Amino acid sequence: MGITGDTYTLFKREMLIFKSNLRTNIIRSILFPVILILFFGNLGNSIKGVQIAVVNNANNPQSIAFINSLESTNAFSVQGITTMTNGIEGLRDGSLAMLVVINPTFPHSSSGAPGVYIYYSESSFTELSSMSIIESAAEKFGASAEQVQSTVQPQSFGASAAFGGKSSYKDFIVAGIIIMVAAFGAIFGGGITSIMDRQLGNLKAFLITPINKLSILLSKILSGTVQAEIYGLLALVIGLLDGAGVAMGAIGYLWIIVIAALISLGFSGATTLLASRIKRVEVYAIFANMITLPLWFLSGAFFPATNFPTWLQIMSVYDPMTYAVQGIRYVMILGYYPVSAMMVDIGVLLLFAGVMLALSLMLFKTTIE
Repeated sequence: MGITGDTYTLFKREMLIFKSNLRTNIIRSILFPVILILFFGNLGNSIKGVQIAVVNNANNPQSIAFINSLESTNAFSVQGITTMTNGIEGLRDGSLAMLVVINPTFPHSSSGAPGVYIYYSESSFTELSSMSIIESAAEKFGASAEQVQSTVQPQSFGASAAFGGKSSYKDFIVAGIIIMVAAFGAIFGGGITSIMDRQLGNLKAFLITPINKLSILLSKILSGTVQAEIYGLLALVIGLLDGAGVAMGAIGYLWIIVIAALISLGFSGATTLLASRIKRVEVYAIFANMITLPLWFLSGAFFPATNFPTWLQIMSVYDPMTYAVQGIRYVMILGYYPVSAMMVDIGVLLLFAGVMLALSLMLFKTTIE
């Protein structure tokens, strides 16, 4: 039938095996993201005493009520200041976590400008969670809020589109969990079945049949990729049901599918590469987790990589998961995917998938020869 037909036939076999254990596979794939999303995604509700300053340029009953609503949440320790310069100084010296500037026309918009600007110096857990609380409070008055990242230089203070259009920590962490679930799904895909086929003698049977031998490996990688993609999409659904959102809309969902597929393909190649040199499932699982877990943490799945020590930031640059997580955060949080960032993210993921696929094919050849 040729390599394409042989690969498709063996791929159907792999998916039938997956289907036969569908309940176990689904439960295993959703249990971890459910726990992470429900626990970490809602940690913002316990934020207390965050130091913020408010510049009230409106000074009307609505703006005063808005400030009172922030104080009533107990999430903030609010201080009133008269100028943005003082607030920026507070951001620079670390005495303030955020600066909230209320526009003169609050709660109404003027020339498309938002009613509230939220200035911050870094995207840490506290800032991401706190900003979502401020945004919700502004919405209750019919006003919008815009996040602005400060350069902490008063004379050149300006806006940045850094993760901010409508973000919350839940959106932030769901992006990381999608990639985590996809990567770990690849571990339980072709890699596991490769070792099991070797233990059960199926691999020897395949090798003596008149099929293209590389189709054996390709079917493992393809099935592992599809299974990992399914797991990643399930994690997205769980996040959406718990309140996360995709700011980019329908196109954003397509980007999430593409990015999850690329990272799944890369890790499917990596895990089949690992399985070609390991004979026991237990040993394989240990090594696969030793590789995948550190890469996941380095990707900035829980906290922005900019908050890491310098040496970890350098390692994060060489982590393919970093670019997958970053890409999904653009579409979920920012609302658009800048072409320059897209070219870097997709380019790195394609390179990672290509290298892993090539290495797994080369090592598989030496295994069967």
